[in-house]
Amino acid sequence: MLACPRVALCVALMLAPRAGAAQAPATVDTAAFQRLLVAEDARGTGSDGLGPLTAALTSADTLLRRLAVRGLGRFQRPALGRVLLPSLTDPLASIRAEAANAVAQSMRRVRRGAAPSDSTPLAIPEAAATLTRTLSTETDPRVVDALAQSLGRLPLSDSAAARAAEDAIRARLQALATPGLVHGLYTLARARRATGNLTTETMVLLRSAAITAPDATVRRLALVTLAAAGGLDSATAVRTARDRDDETRRMTLRGAGSLSPALRMALIRRAQSDASTIVRLEAIAAARLGDNPPDCTPILTATRDREPYVVLTAIDSLGSGCADSAAAAATLRRLAAGVITRGPPDHRWQVGAHALLGLARFDSVNAAAMLPRAAGAARAAVRQYAARAAAIVGARALLLRLAADGDRNVQEAAIAGLSVTAGHQADSVYLRALGSSGHQVALAAAQALKGSSDPTALPALLAAFDSLSTHRSENARDPRMAMLERVGELGSPATAPRLRAYLADYDTTVATTVATLLTGWTGAPVEARPVPLPIRAEPLAEVFLRRTIRLGVTMARSSGGGRFTLRLFADEAPATVARVLRLVREGFYDGKVFQRVEPNFVIQGGGPDANEYVGDTTFMRDELTMRTHARGTVGISARGRDTGDGQWFINLVDNPLLDHEYTVFGRIDGGWAVAERILEGDRIGRVEVIENR
Repeated sequence: MLACPRVALCVALMLAPRAGAAQAPATVDTAAFQRLLVAEDARGTGSDGLGPLTAALTSADTLLRRLAVRGLGRFQRPALGRVLLPSLTDPLASIRAEAANAVAQSMRRVRRGAAPSDSTPLAIPEAAATLTRTLSTETDPRVVDALAQSLGRLPLSDSAAARAAEDAIRARLQALATPGLVHGLYTLARARRATGNLTTETMVLLRSAAITAPDATVRRLALVTLAAAGGLDSATAVRTARDRDDETRRMTLRGAGSLSPALRMALIRRAQSDASTIVRLEAIAAARLGDNPPDCTPILTATRDREPYVVLTAIDSLGSGCADSAAAAATLRRLAAGVITRGPPDHRWQVGAHALLGLARFDSVNAAAMLPRAAGAARAAVRQYAARAAAIVGARALLLRLAADGDRNVQEAAIAGLSVTAGHQADSVYLRALGSSGHQVALAAAQALKGSSDPTALPALLAAFDSLSTHRSENARDPRMAMLERVGELGSPATAPRLRAYLADYDTTVATTVATLLTGWTGAPVEARPVPLPIRAEPLAEVFLRRTIRLGVTMARSSGGGRFTLRLFADEAPATVARVLRLVREGFYDGKVFQRVEPNFVIQGGGPDANEYVGDTTFMRDELTMRTHARGTVGISARGRDTGDGQWFINLVDNPLLDHEYTVFGRIDGGWAVAERILEGDRIGRVEVIENR
């Protein structure tokens, strides 16, 4: 149920003027409101084109004006960046902030140093100059933050441009340390290979903020920026390692590579007894920042931690090598041979599987002896790890067997292993796998056929491409593109008629690739004429107005049970929330697994085939906002711009590197302890919408 019984009434209440806000009309045409959101979701390709968005830029309705600015930025077109510049001086601060973010987003697809093709698109130097000038005079802290983040995100062409942006942000940071200002420096520091390191003055300011800023988010960002720039010093590290905020203590370890070996080891030892799991996890990564190979002692100690995340991370770290290889191999052998009988059934296989994979790198003889048991395990995930280990030790016969496994993820791992160990001697396996209904299997097979001279490869690839295309699933883009790549290598002008129909493919990327192939083969320009799939109508306006929507996620009993809840950001990502709500009601997520778990990063899952290549059949458009990927936020997994397929990821820690790249559509607001204990392969029991009346 909606929070208000009538949409028009809801809008009227939302648009009631607040102190300092521009006067808004008492009511709004909800049909026009829907058209605006639909035009954004269609990226301007619908029947109304850009009309609803460009018209709303000058609307007296402040809500529609803000949404128009945000929506146009999401198109990522430099030509629209110029249209957005006037909104940087809008009377309303929220619109000025949105405009800053939108201008930067409009430049997202511009290559570093690229020049515009004509005078219409906004060029990077002009965008940087405008944002810098506006930053120097803006008084509202929210807008200052947005301007600084946006300036830092621009693909600046050279060190001089980066230095000018850094100076502009530092000038404001000297007066007030806010998250957005530090975030702008963070994005500049991440691009330091192209733009040069941060200045000494900036480093000093960041060190001070890391210690003294009242806002924990500022302290965290200052430390991660120092880590990116190699600027953490001992005085700062000693203080921040004792911070009351666990993310700040973790970020201290992230930058420990610039410290002396003695201090770094002292921080690691302290962190290993920290009460926070994320700090103990970061200590393992910090142990690898110094000597190569690293000291095994802290990593071996972590294999005895009370938390499975820490143990598994330590096992994986041992597999990457350390100074005492004998001790590491002995530990891995013990863990690989052990049998866990306590705890939830879904939590008993990971230690042995990870240890076997690590052992394969250290002790191929003992790992090979353990492989048959793992390859015959009832749980498919164990067989998948067995295939990865078999590839390392060169157990070709076992890989051939697992390539015919009943589980598609096992098949994928085995085919990838055969590609490394057997090469084109296993082409017959890859050719059979091309026709798999599993996107991940077909993709692995097409990749393995690179460089093949098998005369049956081209017809097999074309047949598989035809078969996969009949399903008209955008989610099949990756295997289809891999097949086209192989066709491009093996084909000739005689192949052109075979692909010509795909110039009108439903996937624009595929159609464009086909046009490029045909142009190369025929020597004459060929243009794509894609016919995209229709966008399913969603009640975007109604969803946007539902300010409080929550989901309840109940984990399967075999995975430990428990429940956590998500608060959805319907007013920030209405199209994403609308799709997720529909999928939840259809039972899309029920019974699905979290197939990817990366401690101190993300958990990902919710797809139909327990891998990242299979999800909802039509892609979702990104809805990138100024919201950061803070610990506990939930985003949409994607494999490129506007390629979300309904799978979620949960941020286990603050991940500012993901900001402005992936849609954040919700946040865990209850049951965090349940969510953060999810291990690879854990299964969702049920997801339900929690109605708010």
